[in-house]
Amino acid sequence: MITSKLSQGLTLFSRMFVGALFVVSGLIKSNDALGFMYKLEEYFEPGALNLEYLTPYALEIAIFVCIAEILLGIALLVGALPKLTTVLTMVMMVFFTWLTWYTATCDPFGMKMITDANGEMIEIANQCVLECGCFGNAIPLTAHQSFLKDLFLLIFIIPITIAAFRNKIQLNESHTSMILYTGALVLTFLFGYMMLDWNFPVLYLTLLLLAASMVRRRVNHPKVEWIMAASVVLVAGLVQIKTITYLPLKDYRPYAVGESIIQNRLSAEEVGISGPKYAYDMIYTNNDSGEEILVKNGNHQNFVNSLFISNHTFIDSVNHVIYTNNNSGEKMIVREDEYAKVVNSFFSQSHTHKDMVKVLVKEADENYFEQPRIMDLIMENAEGDDLTDEVLSNKGYTFFYISKDLEAVAEAGAPGQEEFNTLANAAQKEGITFYGLTNSGADFNNTFATENAVPYEFLTCDQIELKIVIRSNPGLVLIKDGFVVGKWSWRDIPTFSDFVNLP
Repeated sequence: MITSKLSQGLTLFSRMFVGALFVVSGLIKSNDALGFMYKLEEYFEPGALNLEYLTPYALEIAIFVCIAEILLGIALLVGALPKLTTVLTMVMMVFFTWLTWYTATCDPFGMKMITDANGEMIEIANQCVLECGCFGNAIPLTAHQSFLKDLFLLIFIIPITIAAFRNKIQLNESHTSMILYTGALVLTFLFGYMMLDWNFPVLYLTLLLLAASMVRRRVNHPKVEWIMAASVVLVAGLVQIKTITYLPLKDYRPYAVGESIIQNRLSAEEVGISGPKYAYDMIYTNNDSGEEILVKNGNHQNFVNSLFISNHTFIDSVNHVIYTNNNSGEKMIVREDEYAKVVNSFFSQSHTHKDMVKVLVKEADENYFEQPRIMDLIMENAEGDDLTDEVLSNKGYTFFYISKDLEAVAEAGAPGQEEFNTLANAAQKEGITFYGLTNSGADFNNTFATENAVPYEFLTCDQIELKIVIRSNPGLVLIKDGFVVGKWSWRDIPTFSDFVNLP
């Protein structure tokens, strides 16, 4: 009886934990599906998984994975189609565990054999993906951390799978729903509050559970579980459409509204932020006794000197120092300028270095970062001059028309260009700087400007960095004194009158 209760409790907690985490993980990726698409494209590269034929479908795959993850999470919580749900959940987790293992064990200096377009075997360098993107930019996990996370999650899926195939899981009764839904919402709140700085996941999970519950109460049909699934997909799909059509609901990148581009380009030292400080304690083994000795950092030389003195007796000092070996009686003349060398030599003969222990001496500042958050932002004019510092140091407001792929914008008929031009003319009339920032060369920028009557100067920038700045292509970014104060998709470009009352 007790064993049965424990098993039931473990199953309920596992469903609660895995279900909530699946929904949150799916939401984070769905919030920035384009970012997830870029991550998939990295995996599809020849030097990675060599799945280039999937690259044109990367966005569709990204959307499918996001919604599938959310749907499985809700199915675990409501108890719908338990056997199918657990099998698909296990398959997804095994795949992602393998993927994170592959990512974690990738040798960046290694080579691999692939078949080229002509069907011939060629050797190319490994292209390692440094982060799997499991939680997007919200929680940037290393490959090893992601692998361990997936292994940990697999543990909780096992009891769910066993219970499902023993027919211990079914559509929730009201009391079961109360336990599972409350627990899942609490976990989601804590995760969102402590890890994501975002309360929307709680509302999102609530909407999904309500959609599924309403269908169950109002639909009397043998396929009600599939209809519940359709309602969940509908809600998740609407949020997905919103984030793809416009911009992510929550921006975790270093160009988010409120972030200082100037500060994010600085190193921790330049910002005045202290990193962690470490000391190194030494472990030695006495060659005669076999005794292990731990020598604390900062006390190493004192220890070496004291050991030497304990084995030698000072006799005299003229220009040199004379010692007698306490064991052999041998006299030793040590020149003053060679004292440290002789002492260290004695120590190395009597003791063998075994290990070095890294000890944290000082915690890092709360906002410590090892490298600048922005490293590749370089804006060049048509002559190749780097204007980055000049542009960012501009006092007051500066608008940026940003396109990561201006050729694609041109092929699409330059969407929103009339609104961009109107805004730029009005801004420049009021003395506000307006730039275009693209990945294209000066020639194409000039051609595009001429064909579309563009009233602002184009600068060029790295395409990858432009993808990070804003997900929309094209998009609008407004900064003031180096701080990002606004971002818009080309579909909702504001008019200049919207900025009249800005401070």
